[in-house]
Amino acid sequence: MRFTAEVCCNEPITPSVRRLTLIRPGHAEPFYAGQYLALVIDEVSYPFSIANAPETNLLELHIAATPNSAESDRIEQYLNADPATLDIEYPLGSCYLAALPNKPVILIAAATGITQMKSLLDWLTSASFTEQIYLYWGVRTPDDLYIDAVFKEQANLGALHYVPVVSEPDAQWCGREGLVGEAVSQDLKQLNDYQIFVSGSPAMVYGTLDHFISQGFDPAQMRSDVFDYAPR
Repeated sequence: MRFTAEVCCNEPITPSVRRLTLIRPGHAEPFYAGQYLALVIDEVSYPFSIANAPETNLLELHIAATPNSAESDRIEQYLNADPATLDIEYPLGSCYLAALPNKPVILIAAATGITQMKSLLDWLTSASFTEQIYLYWGVRTPDDLYIDAVFKEQANLGALHYVPVVSEPDAQWCGREGLVGEAVSQDLKQLNDYQIFVSGSPAMVYGTLDHFISQGFDPAQMRSDVFDYAPR
């Protein structure tokens, strides 16, 4: 459904990522953790995952500016004008949680796909999920870990196993390197014992799935919105 939502926050998190927070219209139903919405700009829909858990009336988005992208330039130009309201299509997506899983969970994200995983993580934590939660965040450079401190704090509290993975590390990086899906399979050998959620580009999601299948993984244990909007 289409709604008009009030903007309550439109600010940079980093020079290339902005936080856009909307107030969910009072007549709009709550979303499920993991769902997304679409900003409607000049009758064109641009999908973005919701980064927060559903327990509030807020809809937090993290929007990365993409170099050499006419679509990204159009979105940035529109948001730079500080609109007071935005038209949205909401709620969207079938890769979500409406009930607690009965097994441990692995959350795998690439780049700003972390927003969907953050929503799932925040909801699982608030719902007192008692199984183990593993979060793997794959990025290109260490600077792309723009909310790294948030997950490190949760990991320090013992509620999360958090592993950032950088594919193009600099000389100062001392963490995991390479592809995020390979890091998961190196650490966790019995992947069929987990419910797995993945957020990223179709190439990243299917590459991760194929790698896991080569290790004996049952694809029915993986969920991603990519399977709906880019089936193969």
